[in-house]
Amino acid sequence: MRFAALAFIFLAVAAPASAQREPEWRIAPEQDVLLHPFEYEPRVIRLEAGRPVKLHFVNNGRATLSFSAPAFFRAARVRARDARGIAGGWLRLAPGERRTVALVPAPGRYRARSANLSHRLRGMSAQIIVE
Repeated sequence: MRFAALAFIFLAVAAPASAQREPEWRIAPEQDVLLHPFEYEPRVIRLEAGRPVKLHFVNNGRATLSFSAPAFFRAARVRARDARGIAGGWLRLAPGERRTVALVPAPGRYRARSANLSHRLRGMSAQIIVE
């Protein structure tokens, strides 16, 4: 009995912190990322490193728009149920569609841009700064 209790305590302490506790997603701050034809709003997305956040992506255009930031999404810890929606590091939204992605961002500077070449050439890009 005593050995089993000691073994349990050892395993609990040895487990990485991320495996011990899931972020409290329901109280995470929220931030909107608006997709307009040929631009994102805000153009500079500032996030706090290691702090859970819910990003609300909203397509305000009349066409399908995308948000591509593979390095950012790859470095972040994305909530399990949102991971499928950003496979490949990008998401595509139909006109008027809204999608929430909850994640814990990793420190760094990342580039976001449209997956559509003509939209990119017209300035549809943003910078993500995580400090």
